[in-house]
Amino acid sequence: MTGPGVLQAGQRVPLSTLGVGQRLSVDIHCTLDGADIAAFGLQGGRLADDRYMVFFNQPRSPEGALELVRQGVDTSFGVDLAALPPALTEIYFTATHDTLPIAGAGALSVKVGDASFDVKPHLKAEKAVMLVRLYRHADGWRLATVAQGFNGGLDALVRHFGGEVEEAVTPTPSPPAAVNLRKERQRVLLEKAEREQPQLVSLIKTATVSLEKRGLADARYRVKLVLDISGSMAREYRSGAVQALAERALALAARLDDDGEVEVYLFGVKAHRSGTLSLDNVSGFVDRLKVKLEGGTHYSPVMKLVREDAAKEGHDLPCLVLFITDGGTSNPAVVVRQMTDAAHEPIFWKFMGIEEGRVNFDFLEKLDDLPGRVVDNADFFRVPAPIRIADAELFELLLNELDSWQRDARAAGILRG
Repeated sequence: MTGPGVLQAGQRVPLSTLGVGQRLSVDIHCTLDGADIAAFGLQGGRLADDRYMVFFNQPRSPEGALELVRQGVDTSFGVDLAALPPALTEIYFTATHDTLPIAGAGALSVKVGDASFDVKPHLKAEKAVMLVRLYRHADGWRLATVAQGFNGGLDALVRHFGGEVEEAVTPTPSPPAAVNLRKERQRVLLEKAEREQPQLVSLIKTATVSLEKRGLADARYRVKLVLDISGSMAREYRSGAVQALAERALALAARLDDDGEVEVYLFGVKAHRSGTLSLDNVSGFVDRLKVKLEGGTHYSPVMKLVREDAAKEGHDLPCLVLFITDGGTSNPAVVVRQMTDAAHEPIFWKFMGIEEGRVNFDFLEKLDDLPGRVVDNADFFRVPAPIRIADAELFELLLNELDSWQRDARAAGILRG
């Protein structure tokens, strides 16, 4: 969907397409008697400040950016995105019931601006359901439809988001085990791939193995894909090799990124932001880019774009940049300065060189071992053209040194947590 209307489960749309601005209303219609409707303002996937759990017993966040305006069968939240603390990266709107499945509601829907989402058809026996999610993105706030949940009432949902619940004095049965939010999102993405993109399931599982081998099973990163569009890349685009690389980047994102999305950039002489790759649009994604090849290779402009977008998104999560090229840059001194400056940022740059003929990758090899950086924030490897590398080997190369960078960046205070 590219505009207002009826939303489907698993969709992500910019709020700007829904006819709303920085101040908006999230309206929830639920006919289940006794259901509790709540909003959770999260930082890095967790309820870091319980004052941002807004519900019947706490109807307003400290600065009023998140407020329960009306409750009942028709519940309404007021949201002022401009007034939210920068550390808050997402808001979940939820429905819970202490004893009954939420699916018992005769109707359950969410309306944001000109769009509506019917949650009820997607429910089973859950007593706690995440309805929709607002989240920060490089190009502004977005809405994601979720319709996923688990057994347990409001207390279980609070634990799900990392909050604390005061225990009753009298002995009570143990509550359901809290669901790890990151694991839950991974499960949802894998199920979506199984339904809609089955060709990606084995790639996601292979990526998982490589992450686990490096102790990165619990790592969280935004994934960005940077693609060379210089003229010499023509064969790789025609052969489908670039599309295959995009699918592998997406498989990594399904394990690393909460949204399972990849921000895509193109570069030749100029740099271009080229949209978001996801499970919704991966089939034929590269062909739809309608790439116009350019007569040069300049790394610096696209590195600048990536760094700008990472800063806008906030540094609550680090970025893994997969930088694909078949040649050295024409502006090496500027790139060296960029890389040295970027070493202070939570961004790891993985350069993959496609080797054909007499391509000289001396610069990338020097960049890999560049002195004078606070941490080593880059790694380089090469593959021969045409690209026929096995998936498992490619994931191993793509993840090489990410674990050591993560450790060193955390020790240097660059990486939080």
